[in-house]
Amino acid sequence: MKKVASIFLTVFMVALLLVGCGKSDTKAADATKGADSGVKKKVAVIVKGTEHVYWQSVKVGAEAAAKAGGVEMTFTGAPGGESDINGQVNLIENAINQKVAGIVLAASDAKALVPVTEKAIAAGIPVVIIDSGLNTDKYKSFLTTDNVAASAAVGESLAKMLDGKGKVAIVNFVPGAQTAIEREKGFRDVMAKYPGITVLPTQFYSSDKQKALSLTQDLMTANPDLAAVYACNEPGTVGVGRALKEKNNKTIIEVGFDASDDVIPLIKEGYCKAAVVQMPYNMGFKGVQAIVDILAGKSVEKKVDTGFTLVTPENMTSPESEKALYPTGKK
Repeated sequence: MKKVASIFLTVFMVALLLVGCGKSDTKAADATKGADSGVKKKVAVIVKGTEHVYWQSVKVGAEAAAKAGGVEMTFTGAPGGESDINGQVNLIENAINQKVAGIVLAASDAKALVPVTEKAIAAGIPVVIIDSGLNTDKYKSFLTTDNVAASAAVGESLAKMLDGKGKVAIVNFVPGAQTAIEREKGFRDVMAKYPGITVLPTQFYSSDKQKALSLTQDLMTANPDLAAVYACNEPGTVGVGRALKEKNNKTIIEVGFDASDDVIPLIKEGYCKAAVVQMPYNMGFKGVQAIVDILAGKSVEKKVDTGFTLVTPENMTSPESEKALYPTGKK
């Protein structure tokens, strides 16, 4: 009887082991099936706006990195443009609700975007910041131009052209964006070194080319002795340059930020005497690439300087300038 019981117990234990192995095999098969299902992880790239050439270059870079990394990428910007902070908050909320694998963010406001960004991070979504900084350090990586150094470089260039004296206007895109703050700071710090230079109060144009043009016209009317205008992004550089071109005015010196198919002719024709050209393609590519690396368990640098080039009418055909002006190749 004891022998029968022993045999029965042995058979029972073997059966349990077989069932356990069967479950393990099923789990392994399910995992393999999930890995081989072809479902790509989704990365949300959320920028300030999508209408300007700068952000279109970011998109091209992001698309290239998504293709190389085997992820699905969505590219959106605030529907109301670069000053639409609530619109950008809603885009991040949507990304959280969709449970995306990662977010690449160019924040419209350094403070206002912090709570929703930290909400995404708390939900387990890695966030990489590009272009504009945030007042938090909980993100995985920050890829940006050194805006203070870049604006200081264009400021020094202008001071030299002015021989250290003259009335200078600053036209900036929006208050509150970290890039806007830094680009004004670097420029003003340089201007302060020259007692002969007077800087007028900053005017804002909401990243609108026509508003920048109108502001420049008003500045020229109100200040017959205006010597120079500094524009802080691509729409501003275009608007100021067009205002000068309308009057065929090459006496007032424009220096600006960013390049595009609209800016390049203004540099070539001498209406824009110098422009800081960033690397938006690199920001888009490296931003998505960083998310891909994070998802693969790789470490990424906390801060990456994506670089800039100072382009003038005199150096715009140099290899360095052409690489900056035509990031995806000269058309």
